[in-house]
Amino acid sequence: MAKKVTYLNVFGYSSINFLGSGAQFLISAWLMYFYTTVCNISAVQAGLIFTVARLLDAIANPIMGFISDNFGKTRLGKKFGRRKFFILAGIPSIIVVFPLLWVSGCSFQYYFIMNLIYEMLFTMVIVPGVTLPAEMTQDAGDRAKLTGAKQYCGTIASAIAAFIPGRLFLMYGQNSSDAFFLTGLSYGVMTGLALIFFYLFTYERPAEEIVYHDNVESVSQLLVKLGSDVVSSMQIRSFRLHCIMMGIGGIFKNLSSGVFTYFIIFVLMMDPHVAADITGYTTLVSSVALLVFIYCCYKYGGPATYRISTVIALVPLVGYYVLTLGQIPNLVLLFTVLSLIHTCGRAGIDYVPSYQLSFMADIDEAVTGERREGLFAGVNSLLSKVAAAIEAAVLGIGLEICGFQRNVAVQPDSAVIGIIVITAAVPFILLAITWVASVKLKLDVKNHKLLVEEVHRLKAGGSMADATPAARKVFKTLTGWDYDLCWGNSKKESVHASTVDGKI
Repeated sequence: MAKKVTYLNVFGYSSINFLGSGAQFLISAWLMYFYTTVCNISAVQAGLIFTVARLLDAIANPIMGFISDNFGKTRLGKKFGRRKFFILAGIPSIIVVFPLLWVSGCSFQYYFIMNLIYEMLFTMVIVPGVTLPAEMTQDAGDRAKLTGAKQYCGTIASAIAAFIPGRLFLMYGQNSSDAFFLTGLSYGVMTGLALIFFYLFTYERPAEEIVYHDNVESVSQLLVKLGSDVVSSMQIRSFRLHCIMMGIGGIFKNLSSGVFTYFIIFVLMMDPHVAADITGYTTLVSSVALLVFIYCCYKYGGPATYRISTVIALVPLVGYYVLTLGQIPNLVLLFTVLSLIHTCGRAGIDYVPSYQLSFMADIDEAVTGERREGLFAGVNSLLSKVAAAIEAAVLGIGLEICGFQRNVAVQPDSAVIGIIVITAAVPFILLAITWVASVKLKLDVKNHKLLVEEVHRLKAGGSMADATPAARKVFKTLTGWDYDLCWGNSKKESVHASTVDGKI
């Protein structure tokens, strides 16, 4: 008999986002700033640290998934679980390593190696951890509770991560190395405690129910399959457009977080603790906006909701620029309001791709006649990590080109102008690209319903010759393939999809 998912299980699972969202938010908002202002690391070097670490993490994700899937065959896996063994091993490791990211006075090589180690630990815990909803229950409602609670816990964890450095800056002083180390230490311990809670109140599928598939028997075979999966998934028009929205939108989201600290401190000349407080308050309030975007996705579809989010995120950037033009009364209040609006827009840009991903397997099924949810989830995760790596490189190189100087309280005019451009101008370029993709992506409620109904008709033995003009059109619109080449017939043709005519 299947176990009943309790509220304790829901809270237990959601606590993994103290690592998944909270720790990553803290790193994005403050770690590059710490390296470039306290640790005498150049912006290019700091960007290189994060770029390489995230690219390696992108490759490590599917490898870790492969190891976890097969770990139940080992003695340790049989004793501790094929997923939870890695959670248990990661708890003390993260408590030790996370604070070591925030130690001042070390070399570039030290920070490079420590970030690589941290990313390995992060992957070791997160990849097995996020599989647990599928292990714990087959009920769609229970899975929705688990994943929804995880997202909201991530918002709370990010807010906590934002407030901690602000309090320590007040106690130890602006740009104090002690404040940064204690930030890492306190949040590292907090993350460890959250992971203990996660370990205790989640569970795996019983070992006797696990079926092992031996079609991929080694890491080298896995990497070849990953390359094949990327090519295969990109043959679906909607997924290509989704990847543009997710990837470029991800660069925007991470870049906005990374440059935000620099903008507040070096352009608006506010204290670091003010930056931390503003980030914390706006992150908390964005959880309310998330409810609105969830409703909008259900009502109007992902692409339309994405465009609404884009407008909300971009309008405050004009206000950011205005605040740099001279003495503005009530600067902190005005900037907080603008940041709140901007953060709410970013919440939608972050949420919509996650919402859209669940529909990609339906569209793919119309082409292949198969269900390949894992393929699209894996490729989506890979590309999101690549986007995060690109963001780090853009920020680091951008700051260096603009003349950003280490260990100075007042930056040269070129650096200030560069930070303003990255904060208020670059997002318009990035989101303009995603806007075009969202317009081309016709994944709304009506079209999805038509596609699913036609797939169900074909599953029931219906003839493709009897398809309505509306069904033929929606197949072409969403898949990029002519209707007659869908439902498994694409395998009989050369791979071309809609790329034949040069369209996205």
